Amino acid sequence: MNILALCLAMIEDEAQQHKFEQLYHRYRGLMHHCAEALLHDSHLAEDAVNIAFMQIAGNIDCVDAVDSNRTKRLMVTAVERKAMTLYARQNREYQRTVTMEEVEDMTVEYDNRELELLEEAILKLPLEYQQVILLKYSQEYSSKEIAAILDYSVSKVDQMLSRGRRQLRNLLKEA
Repeated sequence: MNILALCLAMIEDEAQQHKFEQLYHRYRGLMHHCAEALLHDSHLAEDAVNIAFMQIAGNIDCVDAVDSNRTKRLMVTAVERKAMTLYARQNREYQRTVTMEEVEDMTVEYDNRELELLEEAILKLPLEYQQVILLKYSQEYSSKEIAAILDYSVSKVDQMLSRGRRQLRNLLKEA
């Protein structure tokens, strides 16, 4: 299944699907160009574009008219942030080595249903909260690193983390 079909499957409303398809065809090349300019790697750029489109599909109701300057900025910003995240992750992976003792210590069992509920709740958060929470807890970045990646102040990142965790707690209570 290609990324367009996967993203369209995430969107229930037919009008929103049509809008997403227009976004995909209009901005895909520009987004790839921007990501490749940052990453200097076509494959990583493609990954950044695909991740950005999946995130946009999950928040398609926040997107204005397809041809607006605001939408164009949103598309470019989304892929640039994903590209920066991939770049930072790649650099961190090269710098970090794991010993066998650490691997043995990582044998924590997770309840799959709890993880599914958490993933679903995170996807319901606004886009900016998703980003800071995933960078903090999935990628293990500090607030200072997140601020540098997203071009925010450290206090804004801390505030977004606090608000995002609060919304996440509320969503998990409802589940």
